[in-house]
Order: sequence, then C-alpha cells, then structure tokens
Amino acid sequence: MGVLQRVLLALVSLAICQSAAAVEALQISERQPGNSESWVALSIVLASGLTAWFLNHNAPRVRVFGSILAAFGCLSIAAWFLLYVLGTGFLENPKPNQTPLDSAKPVLLWIQAIISLLAGVALLSVAFKQSKATDNLALGAANEADRYGRVSRVLHWTTALLFLALIPMGIFASIIPEGTAYRLEYYVVHKTIGVIVLALVVFRLFWNRKSPRPALDASLSARERKLAHAAHISLYAMMILIPVSGFVMTSFHGAPTFFFAWELEPLWGFSKTGTIVWGMMHKYLLPYLLYIVLGAHILGALKHQLIDKHKSAFKRMVS
Repeated sequence: MGVLQRVLLALVSLAICQSAAAVEALQISERQPGNSESWVALSIVLASGLTAWFLNHNAPRVRVFGSILAAFGCLSIAAWFLLYVLGTGFLENPKPNQTPLDSAKPVLLWIQAIISLLAGVALLSVAFKQSKATDNLALGAANEADRYGRVSRVLHWTTALLFLALIPMGIFASIIPEGTAYRLEYYVVHKTIGVIVLALVVFRLFWNRKSPRPALDASLSARERKLAHAAHISLYAMMILIPVSGFVMTSFHGAPTFFFAWELEPLWGFSKTGTIVWGMMHKYLLPYLLYIVLGAHILGALKHQLIDKHKSAFKRMVS
C-alpha cells in the first residue's frame, strides 16, 4: 500500500472512530411528532417536480412561473446560509473536524451560497425575458430527433434540482454538532431525497432505452462531443454512486436509512473496514469528483449559450 493510500485510510479511520458516538446518538434519537421532517422532504420533492413541469409547460406564462420558482429555490439556499447558518453563528461552533479535509466545508458552503445567489438572480432575468414570449411549446412525451421530450425534461430537471439541494444539505448535516435538537431531522430529509434521486436516475436510464436520446447538437465539434459524452456518463455515475455509497456506509455503520416516515434497518452487520472504504467514497472522493464534473457540465452549457451563441443547445432540454 502506497503512502498516499495509507494517509487516506488513516484519515477516514480517524473519522469513523470519532463519529461512533454520533451514530449511536442517531440510532436512539426520536422522530418528530407526526413525522414533520417527512413533510419537509415531501415539500422539497413536490416543489422540485412542479418546477420541472412548469419549466416545460405548453403555456409561456407557466414557463415563466417555472423559472421564477427555480430562482426562488436558488435564492432560498442562499438565504438559508446567509440568514440562518451565518446569522445564528452556527459556523463558529460546528461539529469538530473528523479529518483535515472537513476544514474545507465552511468554504464550500460559502461558495455554494454565492453560486445559488447568482443563479437565482440570473433565473429572474431569464424569467423577465421569457415574459415577453407568446409562443406555445408543442412538446410530446417521447424524445425527438433534435430535442428531448417532456418526460426526459421533467425527469432531468427534477433530478437536477433535488441533487443540487442535496449538496449543501449533506455538508451542513455532517457538521451539525452532536446533541443538536434537529440533527436527526436533517438526516431524514437528506436520506429521503437521496433515495428519490437514485430512483429517478434509474427510471431515467430505463426511459432512455424506451425513448432514445437525441443526438448531440450539430454545432458541437468532435472534441466537444467527446467531452459532453464523458460528462453525461460521469454525472449518471455520480448520481448513482453517491446515494448508494451513502446507504452502504450508514448500513455498515449500523444506522438506518430513512424514506419519509419509514426506516430501513441495515441489511448487514457492523463493519469498521466497510465503513472506512465506503465512507471515504461518500464523504471525500465522490463529492470532490462531483464538483469537478458538475462544474464542467454547467460551464460547458453556459459556454455554448453565451459565448458560442448556440441558442438551440439549451432549447433541447428546456424552453
């Protein structure tokens, strides 16, 4: 085993040992009366699904409303961080770092809050421009030769909105101090949305077989086509591996997986080695790979729209 591998193993081993008490506390914590955290998770899921539907509605005014809802979602993340996380002084006394890599989490939250703020403002600008359009969107359920159909679009944007919400939510949940009253509630919401994202991705893959995806935009160069194909495959892999690795990690750790009001007990016994391996993937390796792949995907899409002036690129997935 190389030096780097031994260092990573030691770091994650330290994290597992220090979080043993946290897992025990999680197992004995009680759910809120009426499972209010499940209603919060359901509200987030329904809001994401409705936003995705409105974004691709036939009527132009409904599409404008969808853009406003998407902007509100982004601004809500920024407001949550700026008003709650910072306003309550939460970052001044977070859960102690389990590994040196955890010291980057406050910075990551700052970056994500700023991006969410900018995205929200940009979406409001998009909604204003959309408000001047009067054309109806003639769109069928199945994919077409040069654009995605309604099913693929709604699946894409619902999954994207939920997955993007999971990122700051997961970071925040991991630094909530032990003994905090709402700590379990964040885990319930986070894990519930993770299960739904995994289900949506699996269904999307099934739908792609039933209704083949359109070919890549003709305006892309051969190099851009290869990069786009690699980015798509990587994103699918991330959206599957991150929820699965989280489930396997918590199962090896002895903690349940939550799905709204239901709890799925671990399918196997406690394993320190299993927790270390899967914890390293879920907490460190996969998230940082995701930042790179997702960032490249978003920047690539913006480049085609704003720099290359390929106006048809965005319209393949949203109108």
